[in-house]
Amino acid sequence: MSKKITIILLLSISIIFGSEISISISENLVNDYLKLIGNHEVPKGPKNDQAIWSIKNPEVKFEHGSAEFFTTITYKKGKTNIKKSIKKNIFVEYNFDNNQVTLVIDDPIVKMERKGKIYGKLDLSTFYQSGLKFHGPKPKEKFIKLKTSKGKVRVAMNIKNSIIYFEKNVVRVALDLEYK
Repeated sequence: MSKKITIILLLSISIIFGSEISISISENLVNDYLKLIGNHEVPKGPKNDQAIWSIKNPEVKFEHGSAEFFTTITYKKGKTNIKKSIKKNIFVEYNFDNNQVTLVIDDPIVKMERKGKIYGKLDLSTFYQSGLKFHGPKPKEKFIKLKTSKGKVRVAMNIKNSIIYFEKNVVRVALDLEYK
Protein backbone atom coordinates (compact mmCIF):
# COMPACT_ATOMS: atom_id res chain seq x y z
CA MET A 1 0.00 0.00 0.00
CA SER A 2 2.70 2.50 1.00
CA LYS A 3 4.67 1.50 -2.13
CA LYS A 4 1.71 2.50 -4.34
CA ILE A 5 1.29 5.76 -2.46
CA THR A 6 4.99 6.57 -2.94
CA ILE A 7 4.81 5.80 -6.67
CA ILE A 8 1.64 7.88 -7.05
CA LEU A 9 3.20 10.76 -5.10
CA LEU A 10 6.38 10.70 -7.21
CA LEU A 11 4.46 10.52 -10.45
CA SER A 12 2.07 13.25 -9.30
CA ILE A 13 5.03 15.51 -8.57
CA SER A 14 6.41 14.63 -11.98
CA ILE A 15 3.09 15.57 -13.59
CA ILE A 16 3.05 18.94 -11.83
CA PHE A 17 6.71 19.93 -12.15
CA GLY A 18 8.00 18.20 -15.25
CA SER A 19 7.71 15.33 -17.63
CA GLU A 20 11.00 13.54 -17.17
CA ILE A 21 11.98 10.48 -15.18
CA SER A 22 15.63 9.45 -15.06
CA ILE A 23 18.33 7.29 -13.57
CA SER A 24 21.87 8.43 -12.88
CA ILE A 25 24.97 6.25 -13.09
CA SER A 26 27.82 7.80 -11.17
CA GLU A 27 31.47 7.65 -12.11
CA ASN A 28 32.19 6.38 -8.58
CA LEU A 29 29.78 3.44 -8.98
CA VAL A 30 31.42 2.31 -12.22
CA ASN A 31 34.94 2.79 -10.82
CA ASP A 32 34.01 0.79 -7.71
CA TYR A 33 32.90 -2.04 -10.01
CA LEU A 34 36.19 -1.81 -11.96
CA LYS A 35 38.20 -1.88 -8.72
CA LEU A 36 36.24 -4.92 -7.54
CA ILE A 37 37.10 -6.76 -10.75
CA GLY A 38 40.70 -5.58 -10.35
CA ASN A 39 43.68 -5.97 -12.63
CA HIS A 40 43.98 -8.89 -15.04
CA GLU A 41 46.81 -11.06 -16.31
CA VAL A 42 45.81 -12.99 -19.38
CA PRO A 43 47.95 -15.64 -21.08
CA LYS A 44 47.27 -15.86 -24.82
CA GLY A 45 48.68 -18.14 -27.46
CA PRO A 46 49.96 -21.74 -27.65
CA LYS A 47 50.89 -23.29 -24.29
CA ASN A 48 54.68 -23.29 -24.89
CA ASP A 49 54.74 -19.87 -26.55
CA GLN A 50 52.30 -17.71 -24.57
CA ALA A 51 52.24 -13.96 -24.33
CA ILE A 52 51.13 -12.38 -21.06
CA TRP A 53 48.74 -9.44 -21.31
CA SER A 54 48.28 -7.30 -18.18
CA ILE A 55 45.42 -4.88 -17.73
CA LYS A 56 46.02 -2.45 -14.87
CA ASN A 57 44.14 0.38 -13.20
CA PRO A 58 40.97 0.53 -15.30
CA GLU A 59 38.79 3.58 -14.63
CA VAL A 60 36.18 5.80 -16.23
CA LYS A 61 35.79 9.57 -16.36
CA PHE A 62 32.43 11.21 -16.99
CA GLU A 63 32.59 14.80 -18.21
CA HIS A 64 30.07 17.18 -19.75
CA GLY A 65 29.34 15.70 -23.17
CA SER A 66 31.53 12.57 -22.95
CA ALA A 67 32.49 9.42 -21.08
CA GLU A 68 35.89 7.74 -21.35
CA PHE A 69 37.54 4.49 -20.27
CA PHE A 70 41.22 4.48 -19.25
CA THR A 71 43.64 1.65 -18.48
CA THR A 72 47.26 0.60 -18.93
CA ILE A 73 47.97 -2.59 -20.87
CA THR A 74 51.28 -4.42 -21.11
CA TYR A 75 52.26 -7.21 -23.45
CA LYS A 76 55.17 -9.53 -22.58
CA LYS A 77 56.48 -12.36 -24.71
CA GLY A 78 60.11 -13.40 -24.67
CA LYS A 79 62.20 -10.25 -25.01
CA THR A 80 59.27 -8.19 -26.27
CA ASN A 81 57.74 -5.83 -23.69
CA ILE A 82 55.17 -3.26 -24.82
CA LYS A 83 53.24 -0.90 -22.54
CA LYS A 84 50.31 1.22 -23.72
CA SER A 85 48.11 3.77 -22.01
CA ILE A 86 44.61 3.22 -23.35
CA LYS A 87 41.87 5.83 -23.70
CA LYS A 88 38.57 4.68 -25.23
CA ASN A 89 35.28 6.50 -25.62
CA ILE A 90 32.22 5.08 -23.92
CA PHE A 91 28.79 5.39 -25.42
CA VAL A 92 25.48 4.65 -23.74
CA GLU A 93 22.78 2.40 -25.15
CA TYR A 94 19.27 2.34 -23.76
CA ASN A 95 17.10 -0.63 -24.72
CA PHE A 96 13.51 0.39 -24.13
CA ASP A 97 12.07 -3.14 -24.50
CA ASN A 98 14.07 -4.66 -21.64
CA ASN A 99 14.61 -1.33 -19.82
CA GLN A 100 18.38 -1.74 -19.75
CA VAL A 101 21.12 0.87 -19.90
CA THR A 102 24.49 -0.37 -21.13
CA LEU A 103 27.79 1.48 -21.06
CA VAL A 104 29.70 0.29 -24.12
CA ILE A 105 33.43 0.70 -24.66
CA ASP A 106 33.76 2.02 -28.20
CA ASP A 107 36.27 0.09 -30.35
CA PRO A 108 37.28 -2.27 -27.48
CA ILE A 109 40.02 -4.08 -29.45
CA VAL A 110 43.55 -3.15 -28.36
CA LYS A 111 46.38 -3.98 -30.76
CA MET A 112 49.95 -4.33 -29.52
CA GLU A 113 52.34 -3.35 -32.24
CA ARG A 114 55.84 -2.12 -32.75
CA LYS A 115 57.35 -0.80 -35.99
CA GLY A 116 54.24 -1.80 -37.92
CA LYS A 117 54.27 -5.41 -36.69
CA ILE A 118 51.17 -6.47 -34.76
CA TYR A 119 52.02 -8.84 -31.90
CA GLY A 120 48.47 -9.49 -30.76
CA LYS A 121 45.00 -8.16 -30.02
CA LEU A 122 42.92 -8.04 -26.85
CA ASP A 123 39.18 -7.33 -26.55
CA LEU A 124 38.45 -5.20 -23.46
CA SER A 125 34.72 -5.91 -23.68
CA THR A 126 35.28 -9.56 -22.68
CA PHE A 127 36.44 -8.35 -19.24
CA TYR A 128 34.21 -5.36 -18.56
CA GLN A 129 31.09 -5.28 -20.72
CA SER A 130 28.85 -7.65 -18.76
CA GLY A 131 29.03 -5.59 -15.56
CA LEU A 132 28.31 -2.29 -17.23
CA LYS A 133 24.57 -2.93 -17.53
CA PHE A 134 22.00 -1.17 -15.37
CA HIS A 135 18.22 -1.04 -14.96
CA GLY A 136 16.67 1.80 -16.92
CA PRO A 137 14.19 4.51 -15.93
CA LYS A 138 11.03 3.06 -17.51
CA PRO A 139 8.21 2.87 -14.94
CA LYS A 140 6.73 -0.58 -14.35
CA GLU A 141 3.20 0.76 -14.55
CA LYS A 142 1.76 2.19 -17.78
CA PHE A 143 -1.16 3.84 -15.99
CA ILE A 144 -1.68 5.54 -12.67
CA LYS A 145 -4.98 5.77 -10.89
CA LEU A 146 -5.72 8.85 -8.84
CA LYS A 147 -8.62 9.58 -6.52
CA THR A 148 -9.93 13.07 -7.04
CA SER A 149 -12.97 14.99 -5.90
CA LYS A 150 -14.59 13.97 -9.22
CA GLY A 151 -13.88 10.31 -8.61
CA LYS A 152 -11.18 7.97 -9.85
CA VAL A 153 -9.05 9.17 -12.75
CA ARG A 154 -6.87 6.90 -14.87
CA VAL A 155 -3.82 8.64 -16.35
CA ALA A 156 -1.78 6.99 -19.11
CA MET A 157 1.99 7.52 -19.17
CA ASN A 158 3.30 7.65 -22.72
CA ILE A 159 7.01 7.80 -23.37
CA LYS A 160 7.87 10.39 -26.01
CA ASN A 161 11.63 9.68 -26.24
CA SER A 162 14.76 8.80 -24.30
CA ILE A 163 17.51 11.32 -23.60
CA ILE A 164 21.09 10.61 -22.55
CA TYR A 165 23.03 13.27 -20.66
CA PHE A 166 26.77 13.20 -20.03
CA GLU A 167 27.48 15.40 -17.02
CA LYS A 168 30.42 15.88 -14.68
CA ASN A 169 30.85 12.58 -12.75
CA VAL A 170 27.48 11.22 -13.94
CA VAL A 171 25.72 9.71 -16.93
CA ARG A 172 21.97 10.24 -16.81
CA VAL A 173 19.38 8.40 -18.88
CA ALA A 174 15.98 10.08 -18.94
CA LEU A 175 12.59 9.36 -20.44
CA ASP A 176 10.44 12.24 -21.56
CA LEU A 177 6.91 11.34 -20.44
CA GLU A 178 3.58 12.59 -21.62
CA TYR A 179 0.42 12.11 -19.59
CA LYS A 180 -2.99 11.53 -21.17
